[in-house]
Amino acid sequence: MSPSLKLAGPEAERLADAIEAAASRDLYAAAPHALRLRSVTLGSATALLAPALPIAYFNRVIGLGNEAPATSADIDHVMSLFDDSAIGAYWVHIVPSARPADLAALLQQRGFSLPPRRSWAKFLRGPDAPPMPRTALRIRPAAPSDAGAVAGVVCGAYGLPASTGPWFAALVGRPKWHVWVAEENERIVATGSLFVDADTAWLGAGGTLADQRGKGAHNALIAARIAAAAELGCRVIATETGEPVQAEPNPSLANLRRAGFVQVCSRMNFQAPARTVE
Repeated sequence: MSPSLKLAGPEAERLADAIEAAASRDLYAAAPHALRLRSVTLGSATALLAPALPIAYFNRVIGLGNEAPATSADIDHVMSLFDDSAIGAYWVHIVPSARPADLAALLQQRGFSLPPRRSWAKFLRGPDAPPMPRTALRIRPAAPSDAGAVAGVVCGAYGLPASTGPWFAALVGRPKWHVWVAEENERIVATGSLFVDADTAWLGAGGTLADQRGKGAHNALIAARIAAAAELGCRVIATETGEPVQAEPNPSLANLRRAGFVQVCSRMNFQAPARTVE
């Protein structure tokens, strides 16, 4: 682990958010125009808007209050932005060190509340070699001809509409993106992407087909992307996953920890107040 890489405290929280936000902005820029996805910079925060995908995961704000204290005007701006885009379901993420200290209370005063999936685990690690898991699956970089299969796996793993397929297909071969796949008998059954920006990297945009889980694909794809990030000169790698609701299992959380990721914080998800659409 790099001695200069801090894995706790405000600096680590801001870094993890900044890496995710940079990857997300480029991810949204890759989407076909028909999906109407866009990102908007709000000071040091990033708003992700997907009016055609009414799911909070695709409509959220990263980094509010991280670099400078958020004001009531900033919250008004966020709410107006989503209201003007006719988006009712969205989240505002808040890390523990977000400012002001009563930012969560300010959001709650505006009607924001914690949903059942109330927090995400935010992770960082250095480029040191991860444990190499065993799997009978073949792990390799995606070829241009794999784009359709990659899209099919992501959409199938998360139950997304077929209209989002071209979005994930566009990541294969896109600058800064490195897409990996796991295959069995020449069939792609899992995928995972790596976004590299200068000396930072982010892991995401992946999934495993439901009938192929339990074969080690996720662990192997994590290890492959960490190794690729190290080869590309990255000093820090970030990722995140939802924290369990009650006693639900969370293999992703365990796999990330097994791969040497260190949780820097639990980031709270504040969902927008109910909106009446006229």
